[in-house]
Amino acid sequence: MPKFYFRVIMCMLLCLFTQTIVASPPKKIKGKVVRIIDGDTFEVLVKKETFRIRLSAIDAPEKGQDYYQKSKQALSDLCFNKIVTVELLRKDRYQRWIGDVYSSKGEYINGWMIAGGHAWHYTEYSKSAPLAAAQATAKRNKLGLWKQAKPIAPWEFRSAKNKNRKKKAA
Repeated sequence: MPKFYFRVIMCMLLCLFTQTIVASPPKKIKGKVVRIIDGDTFEVLVKKETFRIRLSAIDAPEKGQDYYQKSKQALSDLCFNKIVTVELLRKDRYQRWIGDVYSSKGEYINGWMIAGGHAWHYTEYSKSAPLAAAQATAKRNKLGLWKQAKPIAPWEFRSAKNKNRKKKAA
């Protein structure tokens, strides 16, 4: 019987410890943006450590896609060489940090990119009503990439590109 109680107590402690880790708030970092990679990814320098950040809830045009350079420039204008605060949410499969990014004035950069028509609201990963509304407004007002006759979402562009690669390989 003592082994049974020991196991139960150990299980409870493990569950409690796991809940503490899972329930912990996201980590925030503050640093200088030192490199813009594209319209939804940049590098930020914190002390002597560089973090690669992928803006959460948005998807910007891919290299080779219409509006790629303008989207990248919009992100650059907003935060390159400036201090930002990043709420680190998790790492993606490429080991980039997914994060919510705020300017030194507290502006939500992820939302600004959508509201200005520089990126799509990435609804596969975000159900945010304010971001959906920001995209609808940008689209209605034909801002940024919404000026194009038929803008292609980055995930569709990537999918088509991958299909073409598979056809060439076959």
